[in-house]
Amino acid sequence: MSIPGLFFIFNRKLICAASIGIAAVLILSPAAFSVPFIDEETELSIGKGADKDVAEFYGIYQDKSLQLYVDGVGQKLTSHLADKVFSKYFFKVVDSSEINAFALPGGYIYVTRGILATLNSEAELAGVMGHEIGHVTNHHGAKMMLRSIGAAILSVGGAIASPQNASKWLLVSTQMFQQINLGYGRDAELESDAQGMMNVTDAGYDPQGMVSFLRALRRQEIFSGQSYHSFQASHPETRERIIKAESLSTSLLARERRLEEGRETYLSRLEGLPFGGKRNKNDKQNYKDEYIDIYKVKSGDTFHGIAVNELGDKKRDLEIAVLNGMKETDPLVPGELLKLVKSGKYDKNKTLKLAPENP
Repeated sequence: MSIPGLFFIFNRKLICAASIGIAAVLILSPAAFSVPFIDEETELSIGKGADKDVAEFYGIYQDKSLQLYVDGVGQKLTSHLADKVFSKYFFKVVDSSEINAFALPGGYIYVTRGILATLNSEAELAGVMGHEIGHVTNHHGAKMMLRSIGAAILSVGGAIASPQNASKWLLVSTQMFQQINLGYGRDAELESDAQGMMNVTDAGYDPQGMVSFLRALRRQEIFSGQSYHSFQASHPETRERIIKAESLSTSLLARERRLEEGRETYLSRLEGLPFGGKRNKNDKQNYKDEYIDIYKVKSGDTFHGIAVNELGDKKRDLEIAVLNGMKETDPLVPGELLKLVKSGKYDKNKTLKLAPENP
């Protein structure tokens, strides 16, 4: 329930409480987000140490162009924060098929190639990253660690690399990843949704991308059975998040115009991206090689026809629709781009040749 006319100050911005369902006046200054007993130097040290663990566990995806693109979107978002909290942010793509994105204390933010394959526009990517930035600026990770691990993190401090702290760091690192995968809890997730959408809008992206992302992930979860960590049981129900995101998106769009979606720009970056496969470096299963190919819709195309002509399997029409955040009944517009999953390894020398459109 919300009370019309109430406002709260969020990251130095005055927002109507009714627009996001807040039923009280909250004044949240940057100081209110500070974590007792953990200073920023300690948070940075923890993030830096855990960054090495992430690289060792998942591996960094070896595509410089895609890494720079993702980092560019992240840096654009942080440049529009009223209070960055940390002077530097680090955005990386990890080599995992999991549909996931997560943040570590101190400004370390990661997206998997699995979630990149699920997203369908730069605005959606910005929504995911804006959400994770919200976890960092609100110190959700540090607060969670303090609650679950307590004083163990204090002795680690700025001496993570010190041999005498090895056992303590192992405790911190293990507990941190376990907690992150379980999620921060309902209030923290909704708070990061809201802050992320406002950050996205300030950076010039359409906040509706966050709504599309949540809807697409829900369909993907039903279709594949693979769940994004943000939909765990300890989080708010997906339906609740979508409703609140839609409400806030409508409010934000009422005061902004010409916001960017960036669908074609984003999809063009995904051509050749490995699809599926290993979840991390310890995954020893054998997977068939698959990759994302980009198809340009022609006049008269249908999901069924594309499945038959491009993939040789009429039963894959639903897969194509879900992968692109669409329904089978959605009309296809000539010239729009679609993601397809093809077998084999991507030919880097391949050039996409398109036949002229039929008059």
